[in-house]
Amino acid sequence: MIIQRPKIAEYLSLFVMTLITVLAIYNKQITVFYILYLFWWDEFLKTVFDRLRYQLKRNQLVNAVVQLSNTKSRLFMLMIYLVFIIVFFGLILDWNHSDLVLSNFEIFFFKNALFNFSLLTFLLREIYKFRSDSHIGLTHHLLSPGVITLHVSLILGILLSFFLKKEFIVFENYVAVLAIIPFLILKLFFEIKEIQYKQADTKKL
Repeated sequence: MIIQRPKIAEYLSLFVMTLITVLAIYNKQITVFYILYLFWWDEFLKTVFDRLRYQLKRNQLVNAVVQLSNTKSRLFMLMIYLVFIIVFFGLILDWNHSDLVLSNFEIFFFKNALFNFSLLTFLLREIYKFRSDSHIGLTHHLLSPGVITLHVSLILGILLSFFLKKEFIVFENYVAVLAIIPFLILKLFFEIKEIQYKQADTKKL
């Protein structure tokens, strides 16, 4: 018997993440580093649980060799992204604004409540999916929608930092804070596409 991937957990996690991000935008408690680091953690957790599936549910995988290869390549790319996110968006972009650098460090060390709660929803989603998996046919890879979202978001962040300049960095008004919205729209679009694609793929098994 093949049990479909529980998409309800994915939609619920996406909804909660969106709600928390909108709240952070409203309260001006968000930075570019916040949103990119959050996206990174989402993909990292997916990769970790893919590896756990390989280790603990190998007999349920359609192609365990491909699963392992995809996991290794994703992890390597995510490590490169992490260094870039920390160095450029966590430090260089906000270098002349110590309060923002401090805020980024609080996020990095999990001292931001809104960020932590979003991260918790990602973790609970992956645990639920892991426990609910029965027959696993689709694995995350380098061209998965989530990785594409992260890659495009990095490019968008660089472009916005140049076009909006000081306003984008300092977040003194809602115009600057609302610059985060394109990142959120990208995330919603690609995540929904991924959920729909996985659902269609599962039905074929």
